[in-house]
Amino acid sequence: MKKRKLTVYFDYICPYCYRGLTDLMDLLPQFPDLSVEWIPCEAHPRPERMWIYSDIASQAMLYIQEYSGDLIQFHKKIFYAHFKDHKRIDDIKLLAKIGEDCGASYQEIENALNARVYAQRVEANNDLVWEQLKFAAVPCYELDGRMLRSIEDVIISKERLKKFLMADAK
Repeated sequence: MKKRKLTVYFDYICPYCYRGLTDLMDLLPQFPDLSVEWIPCEAHPRPERMWIYSDIASQAMLYIQEYSGDLIQFHKKIFYAHFKDHKRIDDIKLLAKIGEDCGASYQEIENALNARVYAQRVEANNDLVWEQLKFAAVPCYELDGRMLRSIEDVIISKERLKKFLMADAK
C-alpha cells in the first residue's frame, strides 16, 4: 500500500487546533495509508502580546519528532496540559517531563529547549504558514496537493476532515 502524506499545520494554544487535532488523532487509525508531517507554528508569535506562547512547546514537539518519540501521545499530553489542567506549556521542566513520558530523555530535551536548538525551525514554520502559504487560521491540512484550510473562528468538523482524508484514498 502506497503511503499518502498528510501535512498538518497547527498551534498548541489554538482551541480550533485542539479540536481539529483531537478529531484527526481519532480518525488516523482508519487511514493506515497516511504518513503525517506535523508543522507546529504560532498563531500569535512574539512580539505579539499574549499571556502564553506556544513556541517552546513546538520546539519540544520537534525534538520528540527527531528522536522518534510518541508524537500522538505528546500532542495529547500538551493539549491536555494546556486546555484541561491549565498548565504553562511554556515551562521547560513541564515539557521535559511530558517529553520523557513520550520516550525522550528528560535531561536531553531540557538541554535542547534551554539552548533553543529548534527555535529557528519554529520561526521558519511561522514564516511558511503566515507569509508563504498565507493561511488565515490553523489548523490546516494538506494531502496529495489538496488543501483543507481553516478560516478564522470556524471549526472544521470531524465529518468534513474525514471526507477530506477519504478523497482519493485507494
